Amino acid sequence: AVVSTQSTGADKRTLDAVWGCLKELSNKKLSVLAAQIIVNLTSHSDTLHTNTALLIKALREGHTHLYNSVAMVLSNTSRNTADSLSRLLTEADVSLLLRLLSSGQEQGYLAATLGNIALSEDGRKLLCSHLPEIIPLLTFPGNLIIRRNIARLLRNVSMDAKNHLILLEHLPMIVYPLVGPEELAEEDEEKLPLDLQYLGEDKTRESDLQTRTLISDTLFQMGGSYKVREVYRAEGYYELLKCYDQWEGDDDARERIQNVIYLIIQDDGQVDLRREGELPQGHETQTEVELVGS
Repeated sequence: AVVSTQSTGADKRTLDAVWGCLKELSNKKLSVLAAQIIVNLTSHSDTLHTNTALLIKALREGHTHLYNSVAMVLSNTSRNTADSLSRLLTEADVSLLLRLLSSGQEQGYLAATLGNIALSEDGRKLLCSHLPEIIPLLTFPGNLIIRRNIARLLRNVSMDAKNHLILLEHLPMIVYPLVGPEELAEEDEEKLPLDLQYLGEDKTRESDLQTRTLISDTLFQMGGSYKVREVYRAEGYYELLKCYDQWEGDDDARERIQNVIYLIIQDDGQVDLRREGELPQGHETQTEVELVGS
């Protein structure tokens, strides 16, 4: 299983020798040096042949001395090989990456890899079956890189309208990072899903602006589907998002969450959705988020 891209002009025999050294997984000194060389090469070129099977093997067999380097290589190469990499990875491989992320055994590059995989249709399909494992990482304590890349993953998944109802099953936990300590009127509180009710004065919002913005983009894309908008209205999300809008200090971030609020308060006839899962007329150039790898 090799991810192939264009030729670089790098000496193939040298590169093969480096990969050969990495195969000596039990030789810590040699394999670490080889992995570091591959990290450097892949950080400056998107045109190398990558032995994905060997990288996954190093993770699966528990070679902890290689975790961060292997994760960096996967992250670097997945920026431009999302389609081919997502076809090579199995359900078990994705579960492995998520277990390593959840255990905190690497710095977050695997989250970046998964976010990049979500750029491809095959990758989005693969990841949707793992959302129960992915969603808790959106609030992973002490690691901004993981939280930000999981938010990017969800944003990329939401760009495909057929995933909206799958994401809807996890809506309370997607919104959770935007919720603060504000008390709502009891009737408004009671409309909310149980996971968002009475969170208390100690509840804090996500501190990272980019993560908050990505979550808002996800909610906006999801709001392109009528059934999602119905849930937004019926389950009291307007009040929660209005509190976040009033708290948010960044103008661009406020505009993005206001676009979500717009979808909630407007009648569907006024929203003028051109087809299920698309953006309101006139809003696509302002707020549609490109599928980007960083």
